Amino acid sequence: MKKILIAFTILCAQTLNAQTYDEQMNKAGEALQKKDFCNALTIFQTAFKDSAKIGTYDLAFAAVAAANCNNEKQALNWLKISQLKGLGINPGEADGVANDPSFEKLRGFKEWTEFVNAMKQAVVDKQLMEKKKAEDWLKTLNANQISIKKKKKFNKANSGFALYYTQVDTLKVPYLVCVPKNYDAKKPTKTIVYLHGGIVNSERFNFENPELATGEPIFSIGENFNAIVIYPVGKKDFGWVNQKAAFENVLTVIKTVQQAYNIDNKNIVLGGMSNGGTATFWFAAQKANIFKGFYTFSALPKLNIGDIDFANLAQGKQIYSLQTKDDDVYKFEDVNAIYSAQKAVAKDWQMAVLDNGGHGFIYQQNGKELMNSVFKKLFTQ
Repeated sequence: MKKILIAFTILCAQTLNAQTYDEQMNKAGEALQKKDFCNALTIFQTAFKDSAKIGTYDLAFAAVAAANCNNEKQALNWLKISQLKGLGINPGEADGVANDPSFEKLRGFKEWTEFVNAMKQAVVDKQLMEKKKAEDWLKTLNANQISIKKKKKFNKANSGFALYYTQVDTLKVPYLVCVPKNYDAKKPTKTIVYLHGGIVNSERFNFENPELATGEPIFSIGENFNAIVIYPVGKKDFGWVNQKAAFENVLTVIKTVQQAYNIDNKNIVLGGMSNGGTATFWFAAQKANIFKGFYTFSALPKLNIGDIDFANLAQGKQIYSLQTKDDDVYKFEDVNAIYSAQKAVAKDWQMAVLDNGGHGFIYQQNGKELMNSVFKKLFTQ
């Protein structure tokens, strides 16, 4: 019993510290604003007893307090730890910290010079690492390309990403194909066509950043359903918002992929996020026969290239939409007004509403779970 009571006491103390850490940071921040550096230092020291909660910038601000309360050694130590946690790694941050007048009293110490040099070297190292990752990513994309089938047999394909292009007039338009680990070239494979968002903000075709592989949840969804993911890439002046040629190019991409990969033509679904979700209504109304069904996330059902014939959303090809009430890009009231007005004729269209999550809810913690539920409906209908 005594051991249990001791353990309970420790747990309560830990919980109390966890509850008060943010409050202590706020108090320390208020003291810093008043230039009450020694009071701030005391608060930081007390708060830092809970080492699990200490953040990079908490240490940096604490160093300001220590540097201006005649505790330069402590300030330099905290800055060193902060740098190891990533201080200075963001663009322009290293120079900003190095030139910050709050650290004037530290400039004569060799540890200060070492700290500044370490920050700047970390920036260089990060840039070199990112460059190497990008180069390796592009090499992999090109190495994974496969040719069109020969003699009715599809070529084997590595799992992962491959990069291809279509030619639209003088423009070379990229698209990615993501192959699941269990892909078998001898068997027809389910396929997801995904139209990404952010078109109106993209000045160029963005596919060269390897973080795309983990940043877009659709690729793990493809793996979950053992489905190939076709990922057309768009940009502001060639995307599925204002350019009909970009819409038609998506169809060209699908036909091209069908010649190289063993696609189950009865199990192709198309949809997208934001701009991509909006574009989905064009395909659902114009080319429904090509697809098994459709999906949209945070989409406004209103096209810039012409009115949607909602009566065409009644061909037995389900279209599932997920919206949030707190979407700050496409207001729920606007989307719901269109849905309510058109649901009587758009019989295949079903919209589910989430209380929160914002415009980018699919990138939140439970985003993949929500997406999974949609694709489960599409592939099992």
